[in-house]
Amino acid sequence: MNSFEPSDFSDAVSVIDPDGIDCILAAGDASDITQLREWLRELPETAYGRVFIEVFSDVQIEALPTPPHVGVTWLCREGREDGSAAAPGRRRGEALAGAVDAWFDEWLWADADSVRNIQLWMGARSSTTMQAYWMGLDRRLEKRWPGYCERECRSQCQRKE
Repeated sequence: MNSFEPSDFSDAVSVIDPDGIDCILAAGDASDITQLREWLRELPETAYGRVFIEVFSDVQIEALPTPPHVGVTWLCREGREDGSAAAPGRRRGEALAGAVDAWFDEWLWADADSVRNIQLWMGARSSTTMQAYWMGLDRRLEKRWPGYCERECRSQCQRKE
């Protein structure tokens, strides 16, 4: 496998299972805010789901245009989870990967018979933690739903083998 290049991926990937329900999941970091804002503006008012954005500090938090049923969770790496600021924060991508994993555990993996139609926006591609996470998630989704990604999308986001 060649090394991962962030430019090898499109911004949005659709996970398709046509009998399911529609929801969105977006995950990125501070470097993705401009692109993510544009993607959110294009969502229909009926969209629902979750956006996770990892930032270093809470000073990077800003308002984003979301439909009424789309929530935003900001994940700050500064300091430790116990609130102490003296210790170094988490590695870049750790909080984001954990949040996305928990979302998938609740919304997709928990019920083997569940069917979902999810539009997934994948960011934080310069984080080595998230590069590995996205590739692993892609393998899990492909195993569960062979050919899960729309044909157009797949051609835009093929991984180089």
